[in-house]
Amino acid sequence: ADLEIHSMTKYINGHGDALGGCVLGSKELLTTIKKVAMINFGGVISPFNAWLIARGLTTLPLRMAQHCVTALAVAKFLESRPAVRFIWYPGLESHPQHERAKALMKGRYSAMLAFGLHGGETACRSFLSALRLINHAVSLGDVESLITYTAEETEGMERYPEVFRHGYFRLSIGLEDGKDIIDDLRQAIEAAGLA
Repeated sequence: ADLEIHSMTKYINGHGDALGGCVLGSKELLTTIKKVAMINFGGVISPFNAWLIARGLTTLPLRMAQHCVTALAVAKFLESRPAVRFIWYPGLESHPQHERAKALMKGRYSAMLAFGLHGGETACRSFLSALRLINHAVSLGDVESLITYTAEETEGMERYPEVFRHGYFRLSIGLEDGKDIIDDLRQAIEAAGLA
């Protein structure tokens, strides 16, 4: 890849209080981007947002280590539940590219996972409504656990792998105690009548 793009709003900042992005690449390509994007379109981060992100960046390695440990525990819990239609997390041996992830990610498989539930749209909406600790949000990757739901009728679902086409959740694991996150998922599955 010649360029790498990151949303610094998510785990890099880590606190859900700043907006920013970055582009990494060769000096030559970045000079072109600066001349076009920064000068002509004003794509420059504010000093305060830059400071907030720099502050969050200092704790990124420690936060991500904990996010990843908890995410693996949550993924294993979800994989064990009959109510769960599928779980997509590279740290699980059941993931189709687990061996590649193991080699590349060195045991830190991220704090993002996707899963689907049996029971259709009504059960999925009931599950979301029953969550107490995990917040339903549109932006993921924070110190608190956040979840978003993509319904079966969402435009463009035909481009997704088959297992995702019947609706699915994306869950970003926060820094709460792993047992508390699992307990919240358990009680929401039960409240949705899926236990």
